[in-house]
Amino acid sequence: MKKTYRIPLLFFCPLFLLAACDKNMSVPSYLYVDSVSLSTDYSTQGTASANVTDVWVTVNGKNLGVYELPATIPVLASGNAKVQLQAGIKKNGVSTLRPVYPFYTSHITYVDLERKRCDTLRPAFAYTPTTTFLFKEDFEDAGIMFSSVDSSIGIQKTDDKKLRFSYPKEPNRYSGCIALRPEDTYFEVTTNTSMKKQQTYTFLEMNYNITENMEIGIYYHYNGRAIQTPICGIYRTGSMGNSQWKKIYVNLTEAVNANMYVTKYEVYLKAVKSVSDSALFLFDNIKIVNM
Repeated sequence: MKKTYRIPLLFFCPLFLLAACDKNMSVPSYLYVDSVSLSTDYSTQGTASANVTDVWVTVNGKNLGVYELPATIPVLASGNAKVQLQAGIKKNGVSTLRPVYPFYTSHITYVDLERKRCDTLRPAFAYTPTTTFLFKEDFEDAGIMFSSVDSSIGIQKTDDKKLRFSYPKEPNRYSGCIALRPEDTYFEVTTNTSMKKQQTYTFLEMNYNITENMEIGIYYHYNGRAIQTPICGIYRTGSMGNSQWKKIYVNLTEAVNANMYVTKYEVYLKAVKSVSDSALFLFDNIKIVNM
């Protein structure tokens, strides 16, 4: 006689519930970050112009990684969530080097996440309270805080509206300008004050608009000699009459700390012209920050 075994339906319920739970958990909520902003006190911190290219995302203490802006970020969570966004930059202008910029604060907010829904965030950053401004040149004051090297052409001021840098609600009356004529072959300028060596992070920030490649580095002094240490090159932003302003973050930390003999240093800007025609180099909002 064939026997029939009856298994209680309750035995299967946890499996069905687990499957339903897994399906539900795989449906994400979304965060959309289309733009960011920087807030500064212009009188002490300079321009609010920034070049934040990425956001590093943490939700409820879980690191979700780094996203290039504009970014749509899937989040496997729902309900009230703590969202932390950190500003990412291209270190030395290199696309493959995209760390968190340590001088900007994190943006922290709480979002009521709902699965399938997309919430838009526009994070606002500021300089951290521990940021120190070792050097700041916006070309708005009398004099220029750069000196030419040897027989090089120096930086001049320009008030030409077609050339000068502009940012909303900031003075921007002048920018720094080096115009190389056909007979000029190069330029090199250095900060006319020395920065004291620091063991922590040190970066240079700069808005620039250049028609030839150029180099940024430091000079330090040892045994009566000025020793030049290149840090990075910057590519031209366009040709004469067709160039645009960009912003770069240059990491001075390794170059400053690599040599035990460095106690003070100056930052230099230089370029060797590769064409026989004129070349134009425009600069503004040059800052050296430390923490």
